[in-house]
Amino acid sequence: MKNSRKGMFRSTKTSQQFLFYKTDEKPLDDEIDGRLNDPIESVSSLFPKILTGKTFTEYALALLYASAYFGAMVIKTDEAHQSGDVLSSESLLNVAKTINGICNTENGLWGQLGSHLFGCFFPDRNSDFCLEFARQIQEDLSTNGNQTVTIGIASFPTIEYKKDQILDNAAKALDHASFFGPNSLVVFDAVSLNISGDHAYQKGNITGAIAEFDVALQIDPKNVNVHNSLGVCYAVMGNFEKAIASFKAAMKLDPKEVMACYNTGLVYKLMGNNDKALEYFLKADEMGGELFEVAFQAGKIYFEIGIPETGKQFYQKAIDLAPQNGPNYRFIGECYAEIGLIDEAIAAYKKTVKANPNDANALSALGYLFDIKGENPEIALLFCKQSVDISPENGLFHHRLGNLYLKQNKLDEAKIQFKKAREMGFDASGGAKSSLIAPGSIK
Repeated sequence: MKNSRKGMFRSTKTSQQFLFYKTDEKPLDDEIDGRLNDPIESVSSLFPKILTGKTFTEYALALLYASAYFGAMVIKTDEAHQSGDVLSSESLLNVAKTINGICNTENGLWGQLGSHLFGCFFPDRNSDFCLEFARQIQEDLSTNGNQTVTIGIASFPTIEYKKDQILDNAAKALDHASFFGPNSLVVFDAVSLNISGDHAYQKGNITGAIAEFDVALQIDPKNVNVHNSLGVCYAVMGNFEKAIASFKAAMKLDPKEVMACYNTGLVYKLMGNNDKALEYFLKADEMGGELFEVAFQAGKIYFEIGIPETGKQFYQKAIDLAPQNGPNYRFIGECYAEIGLIDEAIAAYKKTVKANPNDANALSALGYLFDIKGENPEIALLFCKQSVDISPENGLFHHRLGNLYLKQNKLDEAKIQFKKAREMGFDASGGAKSSLIAPGSIK
């Protein structure tokens, strides 16, 4: 996954999110699988015996059966990829002729994998030779037709990979190369697998992602991003011990790795160890990077352990980092209310409702606070009604609404709301305030 803040997978939502570098490119192996079409007419007219898709790969692998080593390439025509259209017949023919010329000279095998994808095998050649061939293809196309192609390269043997997996590795290298823009080329490595693992993760295939990351670490045991990505997978699966081990491995390699530090804190938070969680969140905050998640989670813990003043400071930092995020104002509103700054709390909750009119927690809190101040009784009642309509399963909201009905001498309505609050397990023994924090309001 890309080693830059721009590529970070991050969320400005308040749900618990782990951080890792994210890739946005469409996986080329998926593209290959989905586009094993008949060759475009212009190519087949010039190369009537051209093989495509699985027919090509099976034929090539049969010829490579006795080869102790070979190289493979997947070539993508940049113009078609950028526009989403099929290349013109002349342009596609030019690419095909260039590939054919190199393969004829270097005893290579080539075929068409999709509408603008080609594959090549080079018996008894390694990735260094393939890199030279790839550069020659790019140079010839640029010189003769002002065209560009992006190329991924892989070779056999590579650790435990079988021969029929090498073209897939070249496709993963092509995904990797796509990050560098048109006319790029990459030899398959640990970063290629990190990207492939990310794609698997995004699809919900956590086991597949772990498998990619594990192999990536065989290739490059010192890759910090891979250790961090592997830790995220283990954490999502609930294997917290392995997750922490992976994050700490990343931090050992790079003591300033802020994502792994934050992720470690989040795992401890999920384990219920607020002291260790806060330790790592504060370390991450000291590292810099100005991450919303770090500020938010630190603020959350300070609030939960009864230090709302400090919690407010971190929540304010989270707001500064993500001012567009309405729920942040709700959380700082809770801190203001806990401190006793009612006017500031109301102002924060109003901003929350402005950003999200259906935030039931903020609506209920506004109704409660207006009632405390003795202001706008009708508006207070309206807000509390709306909160119950949005979240009818929340006992605190029913209790607050019941209190407002009781103060307005609407006894029957009050009884109904108190009964519903009890049915939902709400404990009113805490008094009329009953805490500004609704169960589950901080996520």
